[in-house]
Amino acid sequence: MWVIAALSVSSGVAEEAQFHCAHCAIMASQIAEAAKSGQAPRRQYAPDRTIDIHHLKLEVIPDFGTQTLAGRATIDFAPIAKPLRQLRLNARDLRVAEIESSEDVAAHQVTEKYLEITFAEAIPAGKKSQVSIQYEADPKKGLYFRSAAMGYPAEEEQLWTQGEPEDHQHWFPSHDYPNEKFTTEVICQVPQGMVALSNGKLLGQETDEAAGTTTFHWLQDKVHVNYLITLVAGYFEKLEDTYGDLPIALYVPPSKLSVAHNTFRDTKKILEYFEEEIGVPYPWDKYYNVCAIDYMMGGMENTSLTTLTSRTLFPDEVENLRSSRSLDAHEVAHQWFGDLVTCRDWSHLWLNEGFATYYSLLYDRHLLGDDFFKLGLYRNARGIFGNDKDIIPIVYRGYGNPMEQFSFRAYPKGAWVLHMLRTELGEDLFRQCVKTYLERHAYRTVVTQDLVEIFEELSGRSLSQFFDQWVMLSGYPALKVSYSWDELAKQAKLTVAQTQMMNEKRALFRFPLPIRFKMGDKVIEETIEIAQQREDFYFGLDAAPEIVRIDPEITVLAKVELALPEKLLVAQLEDESDAMGRLLAVEQLGGKKNALAIEKLTAALNGDPFFAVREAAAKGLGGIRKEEAFSALQQSLAQEDARVRRAVVSAIGRSYSEEAYNLLKRVADQESNPEIRSQAIGQLGKYAKPELRSYFLELLGSESYDHALAGAAIRAMRAHDDAFYVEPLLRTLEQDEAKFTSGGYSSALRTLGRLARNEESKEAVRVFLMGHTDHLKRRVARAAMSALGELGDPKAMPLLQSFVAIDADSEDGKAAQSALGKLQKEAGPPVPEEVNRLRGEVNDLRAQLKQLNDDIKTLRAQFKESLKTASASEEEKAK
Repeated sequence: MWVIAALSVSSGVAEEAQFHCAHCAIMASQIAEAAKSGQAPRRQYAPDRTIDIHHLKLEVIPDFGTQTLAGRATIDFAPIAKPLRQLRLNARDLRVAEIESSEDVAAHQVTEKYLEITFAEAIPAGKKSQVSIQYEADPKKGLYFRSAAMGYPAEEEQLWTQGEPEDHQHWFPSHDYPNEKFTTEVICQVPQGMVALSNGKLLGQETDEAAGTTTFHWLQDKVHVNYLITLVAGYFEKLEDTYGDLPIALYVPPSKLSVAHNTFRDTKKILEYFEEEIGVPYPWDKYYNVCAIDYMMGGMENTSLTTLTSRTLFPDEVENLRSSRSLDAHEVAHQWFGDLVTCRDWSHLWLNEGFATYYSLLYDRHLLGDDFFKLGLYRNARGIFGNDKDIIPIVYRGYGNPMEQFSFRAYPKGAWVLHMLRTELGEDLFRQCVKTYLERHAYRTVVTQDLVEIFEELSGRSLSQFFDQWVMLSGYPALKVSYSWDELAKQAKLTVAQTQMMNEKRALFRFPLPIRFKMGDKVIEETIEIAQQREDFYFGLDAAPEIVRIDPEITVLAKVELALPEKLLVAQLEDESDAMGRLLAVEQLGGKKNALAIEKLTAALNGDPFFAVREAAAKGLGGIRKEEAFSALQQSLAQEDARVRRAVVSAIGRSYSEEAYNLLKRVADQESNPEIRSQAIGQLGKYAKPELRSYFLELLGSESYDHALAGAAIRAMRAHDDAFYVEPLLRTLEQDEAKFTSGGYSSALRTLGRLARNEESKEAVRVFLMGHTDHLKRRVARAAMSALGELGDPKAMPLLQSFVAIDADSEDGKAAQSALGKLQKEAGPPVPEEVNRLRGEVNDLRAQLKQLNDDIKTLRAQFKESLKTASASEEEKAK
């Protein structure tokens, strides 16, 4: 699963280090609370398997109008080890209507978390049995509707599922944990014209012209875990191809067909490369991708059918600023790592995500070269280094919620562990170990020790220390390196100190560290062993080195601080054979802020062959607050590579001057790339120029892909912080919601609340925002709550209190509570009379909401009954 927040690709390299953020914050707070209480975090383990599930058959009929589901789940199973009197299945908020079984059922009950089925007599161990459960669901998780009733275009209605980690139990009963594998079958009836997609092969498709429905029947005849089951249904357009005999396809919303080719361009090549690199044939019957509207993740590797966010689609005009390549490769890699072989419990998640992240980088190397591969490793490492206080290892059982495991540790750090293994063992041996790992554990579940044993068996190496320090303990080495040259002794000296935080969970690291010295055409390669907190190393050389490089091939996950003299930096910058060395030299020169630095950065910006070096040079010049640096940027705007052009615009935007304004305005007016244009528009927001009012309003009404230019104008309005925009923005949001993405519209709501916060009369904005708190797009609803907090109108407090009163722990309740916190801080403590009045209003709202819920249930029941009556009448007429 790809959980990166921003799908746009920075400099053409997915910065997977951004996976952490919220999950790390949650983890840190839980550990802190546990420390205060003197308790260790509760350790999590896989649940027992009382039965061996052989097959799960799901028959479902979704109702797009009511966002509900009627279903039947049939489970073939056999008790494990001992007789089974009671079967317990994960099931949340399912309304069970009927249970049939091959065994006599004495009773059943639905608890908060489980469906418990008690048999009249215990089923003997190993006896093949079956249970069939008819139920209805109004899923809050696991299965998500995007229907016209919710505000989505009727011609693009869809539903999709997201099971990982443990959310399928909200729409069907089963064993919802990855320590059990079984075959599956999905039969789904949808309105005629829709398509329903699921795992495996399509067995049949039947249309009932009279009923106006089509039923799709899918079979996944190779075992997989519960969270990999998928169902996607709706109106789609399809791009298709084959890789050998393997069908491959991309399904997209109809309005996105014209841009779908950009997301589909690499899929076939990725499959071909992975089969060759991994050495194990692709293990499933097809490989389809489908783009889901308002999907909360980047992608999900459901067996043979990956779900992608529709945000990965993009037009040609953005050039190389965006790519679906890394996402595509990540999810394809999962078909082996995560699907064919699956982590047995969430503490070993890195076996899924670390492999997928690393093999995505390997595809980058195959397609774009070694420098691009190293750049990806380097940027991932920088993201990891942003967590220098983290004390949690990769394999960790102290999490509270499984989603906390989907962090930088599982993704880029897991990938780095594999890269260091590959470096130490060599590519051929590494490849042999991975192939053996997959073949030995195919269609099974694994833990980290399974991987360790194969690497030790085939390499003859003892890898306990390696896995102990990199996987079982936390952190990474931070090295402060100093260099000096002794001309008399002809010796280079390196002093290396490990400066990372150290405790019982973060010990000293021990690892080989490559060193390179260059003197003219002569290259000296050395490897030193880092094992102490501080060590001195001496190297006898014929002459003083012109270049000193630490880990030049990017092989060790270590944060290296090495301050070099300008002379060595300049030599490093001029080394045409070492792109990463040039990048590091540019980053150091950017901090010099002198004439030499400006000269060398300018030359690199306009002449270096590697785009990342040119990007870094632009950034470095942007940080030098001197006229010469700005002039260099001004003269460097005409960059052919859009990534570098964007970096120059960003660097210009760091200045605040009339010259910078004129340049940004010119880019905003004339740039053909919509993403760079949007960037310039957003940066104009810090200039309080009257003429920008009409300019931003014109952009607000403009048409662009995903309404991006209007979104940029709204961001600029927020930066302007001018109440002039309140009325036109309110009018636009009232009239043009359909033009915005859900994310863009949500952001606009928050901007509206902020811009109106100082208005004398806030009523129009408050009423508008309050009306959106019940929006069926819950992301929009929660944004409206946040906007009410920004607005600062205490008259919104009773409504927000009602959401907290209903369920303070829900996403709605948390959003409302956050908004209330802002309002209460603004208003100060309420007087007792006000408290009593608010309590009364909240109680009234509770009663009204209860009555409304009862009325809705009654109407649904009446509607279903009327449908049955109408159906019976039609059947009677037909007779």
